Amino acid sequence: MTASPPARPPERPERPGSDGRISLRVAVIATLGALSGAVAGLLTWLAHDNAANAVLVGLGTVAAAYVFFQRIIR
Repeated sequence: MTASPPARPPERPERPGSDGRISLRVAVIATLGALSGAVAGLLTWLAHDNAANAVLVGLGTVAAAYVFFQRIIR
């Protein structure tokens, strides 16, 4: 008895004009969000000398900044 070859997964149809990379808009928004979070976390750490608090403030700022920049950059 011979074993049949494994079935290939179905190919995902590509959207026209999509080559698998993120758009420039998403890259800019993510970069601005990360920079905002880093600056807010650094300033919090310098002010309070508490690393855990600085990380939490930085992560919260990343989320808020991402939403903010997503709404203003069209």
